[in-house]
Amino acid sequence: MKTKSIFMTTAIIAALGFTSCMKEPMACVDSPTKTGTAGQSVSFDASCSMDAKHYQWEFGDGGTAEGATVTHVYNTAGTYTAKVKAMSKNMKKENEKTITVTVN
Repeated sequence: MKTKSIFMTTAIIAALGFTSCMKEPMACVDSPTKTGTAGQSVSFDASCSMDAKHYQWEFGDGGTAEGATVTHVYNTAGTYTAKVKAMSKNMKKENEKTITVTVN
């Protein structure tokens, strides 16, 4: 019984150690189209992010997407703040970056 308890304790400590040693991602975003025309696609790219495995986007107009590279259509002229959340493999660590998009 004591051996089982020691094994369980070791397993828990190892799991906690693995989670804590995962690197925190560093988000970056590049949009080749920082200005656009209403009704046309705007491309976004966060593949330059470091140590990120998952990506969630918010485009500032209610639209969302997932993935390192995405496109979005803004239907109304205006200035929008798009945000990408870069997350670690276990999605417990994250970092955000924003970019301003002007739509005419």
